[in-house]
Amino acid sequence: MRATLAAASLGLLAACAADRVTLLDNEDGSAQFAVADITDPERERLVDSQNTELKLGSRSAAKPLKKLRERDAELVKGLPPKAARFTFTFPTDSFQIPEAQREMLAQIRDQLVARGKGAQIEVVGFTDSMGSDEDNDRLSQRRAEEVAQQLRGLGFAIDAQDAIGRGEDDAKQALGDDKASEDYRKVIVVVR
Repeated sequence: MRATLAAASLGLLAACAADRVTLLDNEDGSAQFAVADITDPERERLVDSQNTELKLGSRSAAKPLKKLRERDAELVKGLPPKAARFTFTFPTDSFQIPEAQREMLAQIRDQLVARGKGAQIEVVGFTDSMGSDEDNDRLSQRRAEEVAQQLRGLGFAIDAQDAIGRGEDDAKQALGDDKASEDYRKVIVVVR
Protein backbone atom coordinates (compact mmCIF):
# COMPACT_ATOMS: atom_id res chain seq x y z
CA MET A 1 0.00 0.00 0.00
CA ARG A 2 2.70 2.49 0.97
CA ALA A 3 4.70 1.50 -2.10
CA THR A 4 1.66 2.27 -4.25
CA LEU A 5 1.21 5.67 -2.59
CA ALA A 6 4.89 6.48 -2.92
CA ALA A 7 4.90 5.51 -6.60
CA ALA A 8 1.79 7.60 -7.23
CA SER A 9 3.34 10.58 -5.45
CA LEU A 10 6.59 10.27 -7.40
CA GLY A 11 4.68 10.05 -10.66
CA LEU A 12 2.74 13.15 -9.74
CA LEU A 13 5.91 14.99 -8.73
CA ALA A 14 7.44 14.29 -12.13
CA ALA A 15 4.50 15.98 -13.86
CA CYS A 16 4.22 19.01 -11.57
CA ALA A 17 3.67 22.50 -12.87
CA ALA A 18 2.83 24.57 -9.77
CA ASP A 19 4.18 24.96 -6.25
CA ARG A 20 1.54 23.31 -4.08
CA VAL A 21 1.34 20.46 -1.53
CA THR A 22 -1.93 18.82 -0.49
CA LEU A 23 -1.93 16.53 2.54
CA LEU A 24 -4.72 13.94 2.72
CA ASP A 25 -6.00 11.52 5.36
CA ASN A 26 -4.28 8.15 5.56
CA GLU A 27 -6.31 4.95 6.02
CA ASP A 28 -5.93 5.12 9.80
CA GLY A 29 -6.85 8.79 10.03
CA SER A 30 -3.28 10.07 10.18
CA ALA A 31 -1.93 12.50 7.61
CA GLN A 32 0.65 10.63 5.59
CA PHE A 33 -0.30 10.90 1.94
CA ALA A 34 0.56 14.07 0.04
CA VAL A 35 -0.29 15.11 -3.47
CA ALA A 36 2.53 17.46 -4.34
CA ASP A 37 3.13 19.97 -7.12
CA ILE A 38 6.68 21.17 -6.55
CA THR A 39 8.89 22.69 -9.22
CA ASP A 40 11.62 23.74 -6.82
CA PRO A 41 12.37 21.19 -4.04
CA GLU A 42 14.46 23.82 -2.23
CA ARG A 43 11.21 25.63 -1.37
CA GLU A 44 9.40 22.65 0.18
CA ARG A 45 7.60 23.32 3.43
CA LEU A 46 6.21 20.95 6.02
CA VAL A 47 2.47 20.39 5.94
CA ASP A 48 1.22 18.56 9.02
CA SER A 49 -2.58 18.98 9.12
CA GLN A 50 -4.85 16.59 7.29
CA ASN A 51 -6.89 17.89 4.39
CA THR A 52 -4.94 21.11 4.09
CA GLU A 53 -3.22 22.67 1.15
CA LEU A 54 -0.06 24.74 1.27
CA LYS A 55 0.87 27.15 -1.51
CA LEU A 56 4.65 27.29 -1.56
CA GLY A 57 6.30 30.65 -1.88
CA SER A 58 7.78 33.48 0.14
CA ARG A 59 4.52 33.76 2.16
CA SER A 60 3.57 30.12 2.51
CA ALA A 61 0.36 29.51 4.43
CA ALA A 62 -1.71 26.38 4.88
CA LYS A 63 -5.44 26.58 4.26
CA PRO A 64 -8.26 24.04 4.69
CA LEU A 65 -8.90 22.02 1.57
CA LYS A 66 -12.47 22.48 0.31
CA LYS A 67 -12.23 20.48 -2.90
CA LEU A 68 -9.53 18.43 -4.59
CA ARG A 69 -8.31 19.63 -7.95
CA GLU A 70 -9.58 17.40 -10.74
CA ARG A 71 -6.18 15.81 -11.39
CA ASP A 72 -5.71 15.05 -7.67
CA ALA A 73 -9.24 13.68 -7.37
CA GLU A 74 -8.51 11.19 -10.18
CA LEU A 75 -5.36 10.03 -8.39
CA VAL A 76 -7.17 9.59 -5.08
CA LYS A 77 -10.12 7.85 -6.76
CA GLY A 78 -7.72 5.16 -7.98
CA LEU A 79 -6.47 4.37 -4.48
CA PRO A 80 -7.82 1.36 -2.59
CA PRO A 81 -10.51 2.02 0.01
CA LYS A 82 -9.51 2.73 3.60
CA ALA A 83 -8.57 -0.33 5.62
CA ALA A 84 -11.40 -1.94 7.56
CA ARG A 85 -10.55 -2.88 11.15
CA PHE A 86 -12.33 -5.43 13.34
CA THR A 87 -11.62 -6.35 16.98
CA PHE A 88 -12.61 -9.60 18.68
CA THR A 89 -12.29 -9.72 22.48
CA PHE A 90 -11.83 -12.92 24.49
CA PRO A 91 -12.43 -14.18 28.01
CA THR A 92 -9.36 -14.97 30.12
CA ASP A 93 -7.40 -18.01 28.89
CA SER A 94 -9.75 -18.58 25.93
CA PHE A 95 -9.14 -18.64 22.20
CA GLN A 96 -12.74 -19.45 21.21
CA ILE A 97 -14.55 -16.58 19.49
CA PRO A 98 -17.48 -15.57 21.73
CA GLU A 99 -20.85 -16.28 20.12
CA ALA A 100 -21.91 -12.64 20.35
CA GLN A 101 -18.92 -11.63 18.18
CA ARG A 102 -19.26 -14.26 15.45
CA GLU A 103 -21.25 -11.85 13.29
CA MET A 104 -17.99 -9.96 12.67
CA LEU A 105 -16.79 -12.92 10.60
CA ALA A 106 -19.54 -12.15 8.07
CA GLN A 107 -18.56 -8.46 8.08
CA ILE A 108 -14.95 -9.40 7.39
CA ARG A 109 -16.10 -11.77 4.64
CA ASP A 110 -18.09 -8.91 3.06
CA GLN A 111 -15.03 -6.65 3.12
CA LEU A 112 -12.86 -9.31 1.49
CA VAL A 113 -15.45 -9.94 -1.22
CA ALA A 114 -15.94 -6.22 -1.90
CA ARG A 115 -12.20 -5.66 -2.30
CA GLY A 116 -11.80 -8.53 -4.72
CA LYS A 117 -8.76 -10.54 -5.67
CA GLY A 118 -6.16 -8.04 -4.43
CA ALA A 119 -7.54 -7.90 -0.87
CA GLN A 120 -5.05 -8.34 1.94
CA ILE A 121 -5.77 -9.47 5.47
CA GLU A 122 -3.80 -9.31 8.69
CA VAL A 123 -4.86 -11.16 11.84
CA VAL A 124 -2.99 -10.24 15.05
CA GLY A 125 -3.63 -11.80 18.47
CA PHE A 126 -2.89 -10.25 21.88
CA THR A 127 -3.21 -11.13 25.57
CA ASP A 128 -3.31 -9.20 28.81
CA SER A 129 -0.28 -9.43 31.11
CA MET A 130 -1.59 -12.22 33.37
CA GLY A 131 0.43 -15.45 33.16
CA SER A 132 3.86 -16.28 31.81
CA ASP A 133 5.34 -14.77 28.68
CA GLU A 134 5.47 -18.18 27.01
CA ASP A 135 1.84 -19.01 27.78
CA ASN A 136 0.70 -15.62 26.56
CA ASP A 137 2.71 -15.93 23.35
CA ARG A 138 1.03 -19.29 22.66
CA LEU A 139 -2.43 -18.00 23.57
CA SER A 140 -2.15 -14.89 21.39
CA GLN A 141 -0.99 -17.04 18.46
CA ARG A 142 -3.84 -19.50 19.06
CA ARG A 143 -6.37 -16.65 19.08
CA ALA A 144 -5.05 -15.33 15.78
CA GLU A 145 -5.07 -18.81 14.26
CA GLU A 146 -8.64 -19.43 15.45
CA VAL A 147 -9.94 -16.30 13.73
CA ALA A 148 -7.94 -17.11 10.59
CA GLN A 149 -9.28 -20.68 10.60
CA GLN A 150 -12.86 -19.42 10.84
CA LEU A 151 -12.25 -17.16 7.84
CA ARG A 152 -10.68 -20.03 5.91
CA GLY A 153 -13.89 -21.94 6.65
CA LEU A 154 -15.75 -19.18 4.80
CA GLY A 155 -13.62 -19.88 1.73
CA PHE A 156 -10.74 -17.43 2.06
CA ALA A 157 -7.11 -18.39 1.65
CA ILE A 158 -5.25 -16.87 4.59
CA ASP A 159 -1.56 -17.65 4.76
CA ALA A 160 0.00 -18.75 8.04
CA GLN A 161 2.19 -15.62 8.14
CA ASP A 162 -0.97 -13.45 8.03
CA ALA A 163 -2.06 -14.77 11.48
CA ILE A 164 0.43 -13.76 14.16
CA GLY A 165 0.48 -13.60 17.95
CA ARG A 166 2.01 -10.62 19.70
CA GLY A 167 1.67 -11.92 23.26
CA GLU A 168 1.45 -9.58 26.21
CA ASP A 169 3.94 -6.87 25.23
CA ASP A 170 1.31 -4.22 24.49
CA ALA A 171 -0.52 -4.96 27.75
CA LYS A 172 2.67 -4.87 29.82
CA GLN A 173 3.65 -1.50 28.38
CA ALA A 174 0.23 -0.05 29.16
CA LEU A 175 -0.75 -1.88 32.35
CA GLY A 176 2.37 -3.33 33.92
CA ASP A 177 2.83 -6.93 35.04
CA ASP A 178 0.04 -9.27 36.08
CA LYS A 179 -2.94 -7.16 35.04
CA ALA A 180 -6.11 -8.53 33.51
CA SER A 181 -7.92 -6.41 30.93
CA GLU A 182 -10.30 -7.35 28.14
CA ASP A 183 -8.83 -4.46 26.14
CA TYR A 184 -5.74 -6.60 25.55
CA ARG A 185 -7.36 -10.06 25.24
CA LYS A 186 -8.14 -9.54 21.60
CA VAL A 187 -7.55 -10.25 17.96
CA ILE A 188 -7.41 -7.36 15.52
CA VAL A 189 -8.23 -8.09 11.88
CA VAL A 190 -7.27 -5.52 9.26
CA VAL A 191 -8.56 -5.88 5.71
CA ARG A 192 -6.91 -3.77 3.00
